[in-house]
Amino acid sequence: MNKIFNPSSILVIGVSEHPNNLARNIVANLIDFKWTGDLYLYGKKGGRYLGYEIHTEMTALPDTIELAVILTPAVTVPDLMRSCIKKNIVNLVIETGGFSEFSEAGKSLEDEIKAIAQEHGVKFVGPNGISIVNRHNGLCLPFMRLIPAEILPGGLSVISQSGGLALTYIGLGRKENLGVAKVISMGNKSSLDEVDYLKFLAADPDTKVIGLYLESMDRGREFMAALQDCKKPVILHKSNTSEQSQVIAKSHTAALAVDDDVVTAACRKCGVFRVHSFQQFINCAKAFSIPAMRGDNLMVVSRSGGHAVVAADAAAAAGFNLPALSEEFVDKISRRFRAAVIKLTNPLDLGDIFDIDYYITILEMALERDDVDGVLLNHVFQAESEFASTLRLVQKVETLQLRHNKPVTIVLFSSVSAVAKLMGEISIPAFSEPLAAIEALTVSLTHKCNLEKNAQTLTPLPGVAGDIARPLFAEWLDDAARRDQTLFADQALTLMQEYGLPVVPGALARHPHELFEESEELGFPLVLKAVVSHMSHKSDAGGVLTGIADLKTLEDVGALLFERFAVNPGFCGVLMQKQVDTSLELIVGARRDPSFGDIFLLGMGGIYAEILDDVQVMPGPLNREVVQAMVDGLRGARILRGARGKAGIDMELLCQVMARLQVLLNDYPKISEVEINPLVFSAGSGMIVDARVVVC
Repeated sequence: MNKIFNPSSILVIGVSEHPNNLARNIVANLIDFKWTGDLYLYGKKGGRYLGYEIHTEMTALPDTIELAVILTPAVTVPDLMRSCIKKNIVNLVIETGGFSEFSEAGKSLEDEIKAIAQEHGVKFVGPNGISIVNRHNGLCLPFMRLIPAEILPGGLSVISQSGGLALTYIGLGRKENLGVAKVISMGNKSSLDEVDYLKFLAADPDTKVIGLYLESMDRGREFMAALQDCKKPVILHKSNTSEQSQVIAKSHTAALAVDDDVVTAACRKCGVFRVHSFQQFINCAKAFSIPAMRGDNLMVVSRSGGHAVVAADAAAAAGFNLPALSEEFVDKISRRFRAAVIKLTNPLDLGDIFDIDYYITILEMALERDDVDGVLLNHVFQAESEFASTLRLVQKVETLQLRHNKPVTIVLFSSVSAVAKLMGEISIPAFSEPLAAIEALTVSLTHKCNLEKNAQTLTPLPGVAGDIARPLFAEWLDDAARRDQTLFADQALTLMQEYGLPVVPGALARHPHELFEESEELGFPLVLKAVVSHMSHKSDAGGVLTGIADLKTLEDVGALLFERFAVNPGFCGVLMQKQVDTSLELIVGARRDPSFGDIFLLGMGGIYAEILDDVQVMPGPLNREVVQAMVDGLRGARILRGARGKAGIDMELLCQVMARLQVLLNDYPKISEVEINPLVFSAGSGMIVDARVVVC
């Protein structure tokens, strides 16, 4: 990867003297951005461009070229790759389109270049992308002309599945004084993908912040592992979450959507900042371009009382603390006020002080305080008369925040032209409203907390002890696969029981007369459930009868269930269970995801599971802290913890259930989905009432 981003020599393939030739732009960009390595050009017709010979024979080129950039018709790419391999060039950038994103014929070509690369150990960027930029060494390979002044050197690296969005982030970053380290347009990701680039950027000394735009994620588990190893802040803009966008994305970059809730959960687990808009992306990036918040104590300084109130509300909503001002601090500042008409508090309203240069002193006093972790500065200025003093103020802010290692977020209010002119004169970012500044400070503090959590020792879930009837279950699973891919309810509950989980006592009656035999041992009241392999919602189909208190009722309703469902080919009997008291119900489940592996689900259960949609999902593996975070993420978390004198759930039992589901999936790869609904709790203890196991 280092040879791709830091090559000592480059071959650009596809150059001609024709003025509309796009490969010429690659050459011009390298020159404009002052790349200093050896540059070679190759094209069918030969000639010269910008003083360089356009070679027509590969044999005339040296064997020491480290990187080749290909921009020719798709059909020519496989043979050009073979020619490069003969010249010992194993690192490529393929900008050509017309592969799997275009047609079936293009997909065949893409499969061919992937096979060539795999056979010969070739790594390449693309195809179907605008390629890469390394702003710190002059490497600039996009096929459109770029201007060095519009791409500042800095610490933000962008990995994008869309070349257009990569350029958008660069442009927005330039407006906000955000400098760039690396820009990567992945295209179809046929050789290198987000996992490879993330690992590279995590170790890249020039990269301080990593931003990603993704439309698909094929290696979710490896992606999460790379994220957990990365100590740098990561921002993810994930799109392609709707059916409509999937159609566009597939035609654009051959992308497939990944379950959006899983992506969000993976971000939460790995401490990634997921955003949903360009501006959110840039605000996050700005948060990491200034010193980090070390705590939640914030001082708000404002030139306008109204702006101060707005900022204070936003700070309070985000959970920041506004420490009171000391008497010494107030006394010193109050001497500069012309009239005693403003009460000096935090937020600090400086509307009566017109000496903007004195704001520098106030900021320094604020940053020197031990109980201030950061400052939000609302600054309203007159476009003409106060521009020079404002420029001095903002330039001094950069010095002060570096000296004290504390962030100062500046919110500028003036004419559009004045703010734009000021941004062109300074080197730090600014914000357009207090809420955006507060969001950036929140991101900064959250990243600090994430790093602290990652440094903690996590508590593993309990293991599974005892002998488990694995041969029996293997037979059941094979039978389910032949039948209709779902275990019968009694089998699923037996499986849970064998894995050490508490299951409500019950028995399967295959004939009506068996109901009476089993009822003597179970005792009343009872619940009867029709056992039908393909039926997910038995209650909706009249397959669940509760409150059966005596033998006469059992005889009547039992016969009714057998009569109602006996004609169904998936019917195998009636499950009779002891009716238990219920105060809380959970749904607990797991499923296989082709990208992220095992995905676990936790939510408010019973009939409300789908109605309320109060669920949390999380990619495995799990630990106690993750399970607790899933509970805390539910809207009903306060109820589950216990409220108004009522017992909550047994967290130890819940951890055991999740642990055993995790082991169950590892033991039986044929299982594609497990659902426990409900897991009921009464007086703190819990039992499984119903379960469903689906086989792939």
